[in-house]
Amino acid sequence: MKKLILIFALFTLFSCDNETAVIETPEENNTILGRWHLVGFEQTVMYDFKAEFRHTIYATNGTFGPTETNAIPNPNPWHIEDNKLIIDHFFDNISSNALNFKCSGNVVELLEDDGTVNSTLFREGFDYATCN
Repeated sequence: MKKLILIFALFTLFSCDNETAVIETPEENNTILGRWHLVGFEQTVMYDFKAEFRHTIYATNGTFGPTETNAIPNPNPWHIEDNKLIIDHFFDNISSNALNFKCSGNVVELLEDDGTVNSTLFREGFDYATCN
């Protein structure tokens, strides 16, 4: 019986072609930490999520300098709660969006409660055009 199960598993594994094979994204890649471009503003806005704060960096020529010297003052506190990214924008303005990671954790959609995409971010150095 064990041989039959092993043969079936191997047959199933090798019978998939590359277009229909599904590869699960390792959960450790699904982190918001790091530097992210905002889709639609790729050349002008970057967010850098560090341990407790989201830093915003603006550029005029598509070149983003180091967070320590180029981020605007007063970064926004953030945390994850029930797979939702909670960002405090100050003055009682708090956003709460579900995280939908794609493309091996290099793209994340921030979703409203009804499932619509609020915004999309992609990691610095990732070619967003390659993500389907």
